[in-house]
Amino acid sequence: MTFIPLMITILVQAASAPPVPSEIPEPDAASMSWAEVKAFNATVGPDHRYRIRCRTVAVTGSLVKRGQVCRTTTEWKRLDEMGNEAARMVVEEGRTQ
Repeated sequence: MTFIPLMITILVQAASAPPVPSEIPEPDAASMSWAEVKAFNATVGPDHRYRIRCRTVAVTGSLVKRGQVCRTTTEWKRLDEMGNEAARMVVEEGRTQ
């Protein structure tokens, strides 16, 4: 008997849930201002593949100056994988010689 009211409640909640946003294009994070990055991140979830993450990096040639690099989560993962692959190649080259 309690199954039917529970099922009706679930169906009503599912019908009133906000629609899932359609697939959004990947943003160009490098050319976005800080305000644009915050506005974009407000539209996507914290685990979304296009969420923009910014990192502070040292500027080459300066001991003090810092810069900020912003990329999507997908770009950061791709760069990490490329760095890991390059490190593996260096290690393999060292083993074979």
